[in-house]
Amino acid sequence: MSKLKEYSDKFILISLLILLACLFIEISLKEDHKTTHRASSENAEPFEFETENGYTVLIPGNSHQLMPGDIISVQEANGSDVGIMEIINVVFRKRAEVTVILENGEEIEGRLTSQDDLNLNKDWKKLRQPLSVAQNRKIINISFSEVVAIKSDHKVFFNNPKDIDLQEFSLSFYQPKKIKSLYLETPERPEWEKKSLDNNETKYDLFTPPIIYLVDGKLTNNIAQETLLPEKNEEKFGMELIRFSNEPYPYKLVSWIGETPYFEDTETRNSPTSSSFVRNRIEVGIPYKKNTQRLRGQPSLVPSTMEENEKQLMVEKFVVQQYKDEKTGGMKIIGRALVKDFKLGGQSFEINNQMSEVYAGNIKIEVRMTLNELKNKIFTFTTSDTGISFDFGDRVYSVTEIDQVAKTILVSKKGPSPDQEIEKLLSLP
Repeated sequence: MSKLKEYSDKFILISLLILLACLFIEISLKEDHKTTHRASSENAEPFEFETENGYTVLIPGNSHQLMPGDIISVQEANGSDVGIMEIINVVFRKRAEVTVILENGEEIEGRLTSQDDLNLNKDWKKLRQPLSVAQNRKIINISFSEVVAIKSDHKVFFNNPKDIDLQEFSLSFYQPKKIKSLYLETPERPEWEKKSLDNNETKYDLFTPPIIYLVDGKLTNNIAQETLLPEKNEEKFGMELIRFSNEPYPYKLVSWIGETPYFEDTETRNSPTSSSFVRNRIEVGIPYKKNTQRLRGQPSLVPSTMEENEKQLMVEKFVVQQYKDEKTGGMKIIGRALVKDFKLGGQSFEINNQMSEVYAGNIKIEVRMTLNELKNKIFTFTTSDTGISFDFGDRVYSVTEIDQVAKTILVSKKGPSPDQEIEKLLSLP
């Protein structure tokens, strides 16, 4: 009997130990599941956090389109906010696959051509260097001012709210979205059918109200066809000419070696974050064209031929001379280049290293797009851009003629339907 009691005590002890172990495993699994849920977005792969140069870095597991200036909200389980974080910086991997979303709703898919990581801060829309995307063996250069967002798996940098452990809360991401206009079709007005006359001489069914018109002070249920005016639903042209202005020539003579001058391209920086411009070595008598596939460290102009339509400019003559400075009485050395610009046309003109700005007859033109259902937008181009086209709200505007003397432009508009086309001469107000 004593042995049976001893075995019974051991059995009860072992059962209690097994029960406690099961409870411990269940609680651990629940805690692990809860932590994983908080560290991931509802419809996305889990993301990770790092610390880099004093900033908190969010590394997503899938594509997104968060940009500098967007907001990340830190929330408790009940949905109440406990902190707000503004995105300060984003970093795209070199040659990353991206989708560029433009102001006009167009999306461009491709691969970044940059050989280094692309770093964008809150002033990214002001960058003058274009965003270069490789697509189907061609390079597309996109102005940052026309970009709404860039979709990729890029890193996101922000300041972590004080006294908040992000692993303990949920995150909500706020990105600006355009609300498209809603077009409601009004159903056609039903027409009352005239019924045949019956014995009581009534023209209409019982309880069917007739349509009565007032014509020349008299009531009638008929109206003459000539008094019906067709509804006019003509859309306004949608483009205004707002400015003609002289544009400084983008290439400046800054130095020379022997008889070979060096020109600075004020439209192209060495890198998106650099404050210095690209310098080009220009051989005398050789035409040059723009380097549309330029990589970091390369010139913005490359040699061309006289047969190519893409040729931009040529230095026809270059000399180095001494002259007497009237203010100091000393001698100065000046480099003088005679330049021919094939895009501008006209006569050759001089550029020397003493000129802060050169005006070669290039005129900048500004137009404003003003369709009712869309936000106004301004486009700029120059007098050398005859034939340039702009897409705006399912319409295509093409500049077919530019008159510098009269300061007018002839524009052809196509759309919104394929068979609609109109031409208009625009002048300054």
